Amino acid sequence: MTTVTAGVLGLGSMGVGWHCEQLARVEGLDLICGCDPSPERRAVVAEKFGIDTHADYEEMLGRADLDLVVVATPSAMHRDHVVMALEAGKHCVCEKPLCMDLAECDDIIAAAERSGRMVSAYQNRRWDADHLSALATVRSGVLGELLLTKQISMSYSRIMRTYGVPEFRPQWRAEKRYGGGLLYDFGPHRIDQLLQLLDYPPVCDVYADLQGRVWSDEVDDCCLVVIRFGNGVTSQVETTTVARLGIGGTLLVGRDGAYRDGTIATGEGDDLVERPAESFERDWDAFYRNIHAHLIEGVELEVPLWQTRRMIAVIDAALRSAASGEVVTTGEV
Repeated sequence: MTTVTAGVLGLGSMGVGWHCEQLARVEGLDLICGCDPSPERRAVVAEKFGIDTHADYEEMLGRADLDLVVVATPSAMHRDHVVMALEAGKHCVCEKPLCMDLAECDDIIAAAERSGRMVSAYQNRRWDADHLSALATVRSGVLGELLLTKQISMSYSRIMRTYGVPEFRPQWRAEKRYGGGLLYDFGPHRIDQLLQLLDYPPVCDVYADLQGRVWSDEVDDCCLVVIRFGNGVTSQVETTTVARLGIGGTLLVGRDGAYRDGTIATGEGDDLVERPAESFERDWDAFYRNIHAHLIEGVELEVPLWQTRRMIAVIDAALRSAASGEVVTTGEV
């Protein structure tokens, strides 16, 4: 097998605009089918990509010519849909977040082990240009021992109410039963990036303040997470879609220098020197190139389940902290 055949479950904004497009574009991957209960969404995909479509997920899973299933349904459905794919003997990519909490994550890990099939969460923002620059800076050692980090994304956007397709609840990201809220939507990207930057140290404790202020009274449109790591680093991850005069970026403070949005500063006083960090191009297709290389050549998976479990553990602790109003002590996760 040199070609990996793929089908997408959930033909909404992410399923079509991201996953189908990438699967049709990346060499070695062959998009052969899609599945959605909406006849309108199936018609869109059949016309655009010229592929088979299915109304029934189990029918698609029964295809002997299907190697890889991509789950792009609303977040709260991910666990069940991923486990079904694994039990049908298919490899699986799942749109982030992989699942809602640690218990669901462990269900997926157990199902993957039973089936002997691959699962990887779609953490494509590891290949954002700014993250690649920050990661190269940390790995160069120029900052010295890291002391604290901040990742901030504050803007004004109706995306929580509008990003879904008109055929299925454009506002589902503002609803709890579908797994809405910024912690689940943007949190997986930022926390995943953070853990990679720090090389997965143990987590000591987590504090979170999650509030729905404008776009939802069920889930958070203002998300603040503070994480203390066993290596002494304290990290802040903050995102909101209600700030008309927003700010954004990444700040990494080390004992020997600091990085902020593509600039490195070292020295002090009159000897303070600022210089540009190494620059990169965004490369989101790298995720799927790695999936193909892993399945065909046995190349190491870029986003393995153990790393995703570490990220889900932070989200799990953040949810418990927000519910209690207290810091949640985790120990090593």
